[in-house]
Amino acid sequence: MRRARLTNIVRHAVEHTDFYAGHEPDHLADLPVVDKMTFRTQGPAMLARGVDRSTLHPHYTSGSTGIPFESLWDAGKVLRNQADTVALAERAGYRLGTPLLYLRAWGGQYGKGRLRRLKEGITPIEVRTLDASRAREVLLAIRRRSHPVMMLGYGSALEELCRASERTGIDVRGRVAGVIAFGETPTTYLRTAVPVTFGRPLVARYSNTENGLIAQQEPGESAYRINVAGYHVEILRHGSDEPADPGEEGRIVLTDLFNRAMPFVRYDTGDLGAFGADEDGIVDDTVLVSMSGRTYDRLFDTHGRFVNPMVTPELADYDLRQFQLVQTGHGRYTLRINADRDPERDARIRAEFLDVLGADADLRFEYVDEVPLLSSGKRRPVLNEWRPGQ
Repeated sequence: MRRARLTNIVRHAVEHTDFYAGHEPDHLADLPVVDKMTFRTQGPAMLARGVDRSTLHPHYTSGSTGIPFESLWDAGKVLRNQADTVALAERAGYRLGTPLLYLRAWGGQYGKGRLRRLKEGITPIEVRTLDASRAREVLLAIRRRSHPVMMLGYGSALEELCRASERTGIDVRGRVAGVIAFGETPTTYLRTAVPVTFGRPLVARYSNTENGLIAQQEPGESAYRINVAGYHVEILRHGSDEPADPGEEGRIVLTDLFNRAMPFVRYDTGDLGAFGADEDGIVDDTVLVSMSGRTYDRLFDTHGRFVNPMVTPELADYDLRQFQLVQTGHGRYTLRINADRDPERDARIRAEFLDVLGADADLRFEYVDEVPLLSSGKRRPVLNEWRPGQ
């Protein structure tokens, strides 16, 4: 079934879009790898000919770049995404009719009307105003509920609730049916704190605005099971469009099996991951054993080598309210800290980072009242504002 769907969508793209016209539909690897810039520059050539745009459902994303990108879904894709949403949520503890506490940046395309939210059982929590006081209010509201709620939100927002529970002692165990994190790679702290705070295992989801729900963990598992009914996923090397070796981290490139109005064939998501492989090196292309976040969040050490953000110190053992590591140049880094000044603590933190970035790294500390959210409402612990050659 999966192979047939892949063949059908690729053939459809070749036969019905100007961009893919002329390509051989029977050899996926011969088709070009595309990205957001391709869709922005090619415009109408990416749409199936004869499609009435007024019947399509727009989905807007800028990721963290601030550059707008519009993905258009047809009715079949919308229905498929709705089915995926329910099916994957049920595997994390959701049951039909369970109230949903949804923590994200609201507004724009996500600013559903109040009546519609009530009908769908959604309580929106705006992460851009989720400070310590607001987090306490949310926990108290959960505890007052007579029935358990399902929690879905950015990892950093869920962390805020966990830390608020630690500070206040507010116990919401027994009031939560399940916890799903999306939009940000979960930290070690979040994985440890969610079961303690909410009495449920953390389930992380891999999704994006332009395509939908791509993969999700099973409760208690660290690997992500790909939604193979809806997507064909490839892992390609960083410097070429060749397949990565078994277990090697590379670029996540997907083909959406259901969007016929705007086919996404070999779409580079901008994310990094690796397939699972057995002891004989046989690849399991239905499982992602690692997810490393956005390509532009990767750092370079003082020798110009890639540093995976997942190996940078998480600083969970220090009394920090927030932190963010920013690379500003070759061998130059700024660590933004929301915490009281403590020279002894900072010296230990510096030693941890220099061990990863290089002993000769120029690491500067910047004390802030708040680590800023991105325009998407997410908060990234690692940012790279520099690239080699700049």
